[in-house]
Amino acid sequence: MVIKDEVAKCNRCGFCLAACPVYQVTGIETKAPRGRNFLARSLLHKNFTWSEETKESLFQCLGCRACVEACFPAVETDEVVVSMRSDYFREFGEPWLQRYLFRRLLPDPKKLSAAVKQASLLRRGASLMRALSFLPWLNRDFLRALDLLPPLPGQSLREQWPGLFEEKRKKERRVAYFGGCAFNFAMPNIGLSTLGLLATGGFRVFWPEHGCCGLPAYGHGDLEGAKIMARKNLETFKNLDVEAVVTECASCSSFLKKYSILLSQEPGFAGLAQNFSSRVKDISEFLFLSDLSFQRTEFGEIATFHDPCHLNRFQKIRSQPRELLKKVPGLNLVEMVEADWCCGGGAGLNLSNYDLAMKILQRKMENVQKSKAQVLITSCPGCYLQLKHGAKKSGMAIEVRYLTEILAGKG
Repeated sequence: MVIKDEVAKCNRCGFCLAACPVYQVTGIETKAPRGRNFLARSLLHKNFTWSEETKESLFQCLGCRACVEACFPAVETDEVVVSMRSDYFREFGEPWLQRYLFRRLLPDPKKLSAAVKQASLLRRGASLMRALSFLPWLNRDFLRALDLLPPLPGQSLREQWPGLFEEKRKKERRVAYFGGCAFNFAMPNIGLSTLGLLATGGFRVFWPEHGCCGLPAYGHGDLEGAKIMARKNLETFKNLDVEAVVTECASCSSFLKKYSILLSQEPGFAGLAQNFSSRVKDISEFLFLSDLSFQRTEFGEIATFHDPCHLNRFQKIRSQPRELLKKVPGLNLVEMVEADWCCGGGAGLNLSNYDLAMKILQRKMENVQKSKAQVLITSCPGCYLQLKHGAKKSGMAIEVRYLTEILAGKG
């Protein structure tokens, strides 16, 4: 994609304004999609230089693609924003911690596992907040956002996984599992639900030791960091003889499918990436084609589904999770207003601008309340944590659950 050509497609009509969660909260033109495209075009044509205001506008985009759907010429503003973030770091340098995170830590599963264990010890000792508060590169928003994180478990998903489902592996249909970082390290029960569903369906599951998918680096503008992770993951999965690579993380599945574009200009990886991306399946689209039956849920009878942006807008997967939920005995699925409105957790906005993310979340929680649902279901770890935080802050008596938890009949 040539960014100059992309921003030139924006005719400033304003249809994007009503679709942008950030603009709806701030009312600031430069924080609307057409404003961001104007800023990008001006920077590209050297009409003005970066300022703190310009940086703030381009780094407060959720990347939800709601504007793309509302735009008649379909200007890919989310990609414009990523490109401009990359340009910013190219001009001013990337913070050393961010660079280390995206290029050394997240691509290396062993280093990442060791770092998570250290963080877990600090947190359990109630010293993490005190330790972090003295670091100048961590702002107040990040520290407040730590409340979104669940307690870190004693064992990761990978440590619990070996041999758990051997007795159910009778068929020879083989799939690979891409276990997102959130499930491996913070929410292994959700991962166990997913693996249990695959085993019940008769699939033999392979889980090679891989790193992060690369989306956090890409979204923040570290394109080389994203490519480093993509190349390592392709090398890890390339010799697996499987019919699909399955993940329950909508963010992971959307970005893994993008490897074919991300590495399309690299002769040594373009073919590998194309083959890999073509086999990636989100758990909802994969299970939708199966003949699985599901157990009665132990939660409330009335449920509603929040569409993660990376599932609905990026992958066009909307009906599949709903059809699966309709097969759960005793579950009455109702639609909420604006089910696909971003919850405010996109692109780590809740880490960098907590108050803004909470204002966006408020609109979502008001719509949840109007639905009268007793269970709020989603299929993205970022959405899941943001929605749980929203339910807690608003004092709503509602269970926030992950799609595979409900399908597996687990709490």
